[in-house]
Amino acid sequence: MAPNPSLTSESSTGESPTPEPPAIELPVIDLTGVRAGDQPARRRAAAQVREALVEVGFLSIVGHGVPWGQVLDIYDQAARYHELPDEVKRRHTMSASKMGYNPLGAAQRSGLPPALNAAFFLARPGSARNQLPPEDDLPGFAAATADYYAAMDELGHTLLPLYALAADMPADHFGRFFDPALATLRLSHYPAIAAGDNQWGIDPHSDAGFMTMLPTNPVSGLWIQLPSGEWFAVRQEPESFVVNAGDMLRRWSNDRFLSTKHRALNESGGDRYAIPFFFDPRPDTVIEVLPGCVDESHPLRHEPLVYRDYLTAFMRNGYAPVRGQADQVDDRP
Repeated sequence: MAPNPSLTSESSTGESPTPEPPAIELPVIDLTGVRAGDQPARRRAAAQVREALVEVGFLSIVGHGVPWGQVLDIYDQAARYHELPDEVKRRHTMSASKMGYNPLGAAQRSGLPPALNAAFFLARPGSARNQLPPEDDLPGFAAATADYYAAMDELGHTLLPLYALAADMPADHFGRFFDPALATLRLSHYPAIAAGDNQWGIDPHSDAGFMTMLPTNPVSGLWIQLPSGEWFAVRQEPESFVVNAGDMLRRWSNDRFLSTKHRALNESGGDRYAIPFFFDPRPDTVIEVLPGCVDESHPLRHEPLVYRDYLTAFMRNGYAPVRGQADQVDDRP
């Protein structure tokens, strides 16, 4: 189930091959049987998850049960939000204790130019951390994003037993750390802006947490870095979710599973939107290496770490509105 790189295409007229950007097809895992309660299907899917996370750190899921019309609606909601006047969006500016709007250029990692994206972050519906636009400004937005959040939260919990089995642990091992999950929906906008040297829509990075789920995008732009160091554009399956491991899953698995660097750049000439869903354990979770990932050939590599401490440092490094503030990242559900 190794990823399938494709580097060139040949002209149908017999002319010289036309170079294409290097691209990769991710391992595809069908959750239909898993969601139906089929135990052999669950074991097969867990083995596929293990192989994908060991080899590339990314996979693609189909048969996920999320209505695709709901996904398309959230893409529309992202566009509606980012089309609001700037002065309206800045009333929702994110901080160390509040979710909300991160303006274009405010996401910047040390030593790199500002990233060419703006984003709006949402925590669990009903959370005091949220700063939702008033209904009069964006009718239907709050209800649509809350429904989508619930669907994605359910999908994340569907995947947890597969990840536990992939790490040679009991299927229910992770559940208590995600009750509730620290899950975040991000509505990103990549405008049609030419990038400068070493500038990206979102900079090369690995995610901080456990798992990120990203639905098929009508506008391409996602790249991942394989263990070889090569970068590949991702070819997404129709109506699928690209799922990748984050730094905490890598640490939990004693580095068995990869937390793969990825980046994005909008070269379409038009607007690009993305709606990643970050599904992470509670911030008070102590990340201790899983016993199933330690043996004579794989000795213990990491001491215990509280997820909150890592997440706070990650946010301060990457997001200007949080940088330099004394408060820790707020961990209310």
